[in-house]
Formats: sequence, C-alpha cells, structure tokens
Amino acid sequence: MNIQLAIVRACLGDGCRVRLLETEAQIDVRLDHRVGNRTRLRFGYLAAVEFAEAPALIWHWQRTQVLIWRGSAVLAVLPEGRLVECHLTRLMPEGHEAEPEVWVTQVDGRWELHDTVVHGRPAHPEELIGWLVEQPLAQQA
Repeated sequence: MNIQLAIVRACLGDGCRVRLLETEAQIDVRLDHRVGNRTRLRFGYLAAVEFAEAPALIWHWQRTQVLIWRGSAVLAVLPEGRLVECHLTRLMPEGHEAEPEVWVTQVDGRWELHDTVVHGRPAHPEELIGWLVEQPLAQQA
C-alpha cells in the first residue's frame, strides 16, 4: 500500500486536485468509495491518497480551530462553522494542549482529534498514515 498525504486544492464531481506534501506536486485524484458521503470535501482539507492503479483519495481530515481543550476532548469549530466535540486519540502526542489548530476526522459517527497543525501541515504525518493503514477501510480497495 502506497499512501501519501496531500492538501485538497479543489474538488468537482468525482475527483479532486491535491498538492502532495512530500513533493509539492499538484495531481488530480479520483474519489474512492472509501471516502463515502461523510462530508463535502473542501479546499484545505488534509487527504490520504493511495497510489494504486490511479491515484485515489481514500480518507480526509478537516483543519479546525480549537475553542477549549478539556481533558480527553476538545471543543472545535469545523470549517463550515459548526461546533463539535472531538475526542483525543492515541495519535496525539504529549504537550499538545496549547495548539490552536488541529486535524480532526469522523470515525463511526464520532469526531476524533488526530494531529496538530504546524505551518498548515500535520505535525506527525507518519502517524496519520500508520493509523490509516491499520483501519479496515484501507484494505477495502
């Protein structure tokens, strides 16, 4: 499995244009069925792109503004302005409590906080890819 992270630049129909984090190259990718109808993809989302036959966007995270850090969760504002409670996961490193922006995703109807935002990118991209590879959906090509 060859997965790389990218930032969504634009989406239309059944595909998106993304900028790969590793190379800064912009490529067109198709939306894989694993993305599902969880949310409308928007400019600035963090995307996981699988390079199989044709590059496919298989998962995404939203960049959110943190309002309140509380123990095992944060109250955050999604890009469309909705407030959500996001639960901390094992992906979050120690000492993250002061970060104003985080990457969140919805897993089984529950919002999870997966990483912090550093200069518009994930602070720990290798952890995000590792998490995704462990998910059953990663195998559902």
